[in-house]
Amino acid sequence: MKEGIATEIAKKDGLTPEQRKDELIGSGLDFMRVLHLKYWLASAFIVWVLFCSLSSIAQFTRWESLGFILNLYVIRFPGVVAGIAGGLSIAAIPLQFTERLRVNRGGCRDEHHTVTLIKEGLFRVVRNPEYTFHICLYALLPIALSSLLHYTILSIIGTILAITSYILLAKREETFNIAKWGDEYRQYMKKVPRFNIVLGLWRLVFKR
Repeated sequence: MKEGIATEIAKKDGLTPEQRKDELIGSGLDFMRVLHLKYWLASAFIVWVLFCSLSSIAQFTRWESLGFILNLYVIRFPGVVAGIAGGLSIAAIPLQFTERLRVNRGGCRDEHHTVTLIKEGLFRVVRNPEYTFHICLYALLPIALSSLLHYTILSIIGTILAITSYILLAKREETFNIAKWGDEYRQYMKKVPRFNIVLGLWRLVFKR
């Protein structure tokens, strides 16, 4: 598949947003089908919830089949650490709300399908704002709730698996976006980090 298909579609005059979307999908660039987004997100969430809650479930139910989990070492976090984790989780919430920008500026009036590369707003800080939010949530929320849900090695494994799924998903999306925009997206990748909010803000403030 040649690169820059979305750019070519965006340059065509007289097309409605719906027609741009149809051309994009017709060219083989259906975001939902290529990335299987719903399956990725659902799987990551289920794995994370299961691994982070198993220890507490085992203690509450006392099921014999889960007895070995009761012997796992429980990591205790100071209240201030849990509080900071909770605060950061809340601070990351705005990263989740970028769909309106894609609908309004993407050229297809669609949350997932765009022909215009959006490089404004939160997309100036990180390339994947919504994925960054989920990664922050998966990493920080178990710590914030550690006084309610036991934080064990299972919590760590569940968090690693969930975050890894988003990293793999982001890499697949980047390959997809290169097919859409070619060198324009490669240049964007050089300027804006994938998930690193601190680096993204640093570049935005000090390296304009």
